[in-house]
Amino acid sequence: MNIQIMVNTLEIASELPIGNLEVLQILVDSQRHRLVSLLIQEPLSARELAERLGLARTRLYYHLELLQRHGIVRVVETRVVAGLEERRYRAVARGFRVDRKLLAGQASEPQIADRQAAILEAVAGDLRARALTGTERPGEDDDVLVGRKFLTLSDARRQELRARLGALLAEYEANDAGGRPTEVAFALFATERDAQ
Repeated sequence: MNIQIMVNTLEIASELPIGNLEVLQILVDSQRHRLVSLLIQEPLSARELAERLGLARTRLYYHLELLQRHGIVRVVETRVVAGLEERRYRAVARGFRVDRKLLAGQASEPQIADRQAAILEAVAGDLRARALTGTERPGEDDDVLVGRKFLTLSDARRQELRARLGALLAEYEANDAGGRPTEVAFALFATERDAQ
């Protein structure tokens, strides 16, 4: 008997606010980041994830259970394959945003900043790994864009820039058929407190 349960595998939220330091730390881990990135694209089983990532399935189950327990991924399909139950997982959102207001009740500013900086450090690790794993296609123009810009903006203009960056990312949210997984990271923050 082959029993199949499917839960709306096509629709996932655009963004999930992260308001818990433990959840934020879970997402910073490079292995889990890779898992979530794949599960944003499509539902996959542990076997399929193991094949794509070149990892042992036993280790993946630990990460999947942790991600599921903290509401980052969910089971969207269960079926019996060769007499064993196989689950397919899917990310609950296409993006995850650190919500400092939610975090403020449980952590200090330095703790929050440390976790946010860890995200950027993980991105740097992904960029380094890209060169080592041969993800770049020989002969193509380098499609990596890294920049740093120091601006002097009023609070209103900084909020406008934040909104426009969010809108731009939302514009590219839909997956392109035959596209390549792409990572986008940025940080926007005032570097000095208001003068008293």
